[in-house]
Amino acid sequence: MPKSVGTAVTRNRARRRVRAALQELQRDGVLVLGEGEYRVSVLSPLTTLSALELRATLHGLFEELRR
Repeated sequence: MPKSVGTAVTRNRARRRVRAALQELQRDGVLVLGEGEYRVSVLSPLTTLSALELRATLHGLFEELRR
C-alpha cells in the first residue's frame, strides 16, 4: 500500500481488514479463489467503510474480475 494511504499503522490496519474480509468471503463460500497469490491495492484509507461495506466492495470487485 502506498504511503498516501496514511501512516504505517493505518496501512497495516487496512491490510488486516482486507485480509479478514477476504477470508470471511471465502469461508462463507461467497468467494472462491483458486490457488495462487492475489494483490489488492488500496489507494485511500478504509476508515470510512464498515466491515460489511468493505466485504461487499471486495465481493463486487472479484465478481467483476470473473466476467
